Amino acid sequence: MDNNKWKNGFKEILSKKYIANILVLLAVAVMALIVSNDFLVKDSGSKNFSKDPLDDVLVQQVQQPKTEEEIVEYRLKKILENIRGAGEVEVMITFEMGSEIIPASNTTRSTDTTEENDSGGGTRVIESESITETVVVSNDPGENRPLVLKEIKPQINGVVVVAEGADDIEVKANLYNAVRTVLQVPGHRVQVYSKK
Repeated sequence: MDNNKWKNGFKEILSKKYIANILVLLAVAVMALIVSNDFLVKDSGSKNFSKDPLDDVLVQQVQQPKTEEEIVEYRLKKILENIRGAGEVEVMITFEMGSEIIPASNTTRSTDTTEENDSGGGTRVIESESITETVVVSNDPGENRPLVLKEIKPQINGVVVVAEGADDIEVKANLYNAVRTVLQVPGHRVQVYSKK
């Protein structure tokens, strides 16, 4: 009889109700693991900060405005670091002055000629000229800015490049030539040094 009790008990456990409950519990456990794994992956991805401050120029410009000169230095640094053997590179560019902007203007000239006769029969001619110049302004919504005709970029006074691979004469020559080509500066304004 003991065998029959065990068989009947085992049949009850394996009945449809118990199996359905076990399958539901397994499904809930699997879903909980998947959801918790998604949260863990998203957390670890958000902690992965970029160590390069200008990777996203648009975001960087919103946070802290960069000058055109700093952007030129950054781009030159990135190009030079891609030269074989250069390694880590630092770049400094000195400029003569900032950019010069030439605005559009309206010029009005008026000439006035006056002839005077005096009682002794003499005549005198007086000419006067007045020039009025006003800057043309564009009416953008919210602000008025001068209309720019031309922008003169600043003159480069000198460039210093410090690179890990500059001990190698070929790498040094490649860095030197790259700077001269990119910035269109004469060779006497470019110096390349090895990093300590």
